[in-house]
Amino acid sequence: MKKVFLAVSMIMFFFPGIISAQEIKLEKFDSVGVKGSLITADNLGYIYLVSESTLKKFDADGNLLFTYTELSDGKIQSVDVGDALKILIFNSDFGKIKFLDNKLSLKKDFILLSDLGYPNATLVAGSYANGFWLFDPLTSQVIRHDNNLKQTHSSGNISDITGLEINPVFMTETDNSLYLYDPGNGILVFDRYATYIRLLPFKNLRSFQVFSGRIIFSEGNKLKLFDLKTFEESSIVIPENEEIINALWNNERVFVLTDKHLNIYKIK
Repeated sequence: MKKVFLAVSMIMFFFPGIISAQEIKLEKFDSVGVKGSLITADNLGYIYLVSESTLKKFDADGNLLFTYTELSDGKIQSVDVGDALKILIFNSDFGKIKFLDNKLSLKKDFILLSDLGYPNATLVAGSYANGFWLFDPLTSQVIRHDNNLKQTHSSGNISDITGLEINPVFMTETDNSLYLYDPGNGILVFDRYATYIRLLPFKNLRSFQVFSGRIIFSEGNKLKLFDLKTFEESSIVIPENEEIINALWNNERVFVLTDKHLNIYKIK
């Protein structure tokens, strides 16, 4: 996350003609009292919550499994769980990439981006074959390194290529594409070689995920789904009374982070 979920949500994603998102109803399954800034999910169905310098791992039912905290490295800016056995966390205050195992135990290896010549890098994301991406604001480019810390690809100056002044706040690689999110412009899409492809004009999002060929994000009390092949957009109503900080779809569940809770919804 290779646990199999035979739920109606998966039917919808792989056979979208059978069930439309508008027909899906959510029912609250459980609620966990927590505070955090973001949630993410791996491909095994586990949920991860970031709060300051702490990362917590939950199962799909909201049971807390493991906790990692390291105050000396400052706040955790981002978490990449594309490899559930080698979780990447980025502490931007120190330009430090660390790796955790599936029990959130710290591995010995870590990377200081200043050692690679990028002391001002603001974003990091995991990449295929144990590589990683970084965004360097000084040169306005995304740069990929392999597992030997050798640079393999770079985009060139994105502002020069696109004509946009960018200030990205999030980056993720999924299905051999890199998604760089700038709230003022939208989601910039690159291929696995750092070649710019297109701009998806979704602005001012709190967060988003790329799952089963769709961009998924919350807007008000709705979960929006944008199909990357057909460019069609649909939505699911989230019956939530609290303000939504972060929401994501993971197999047969929808997880909603509010100011005080992690609320778990299931498909009716």
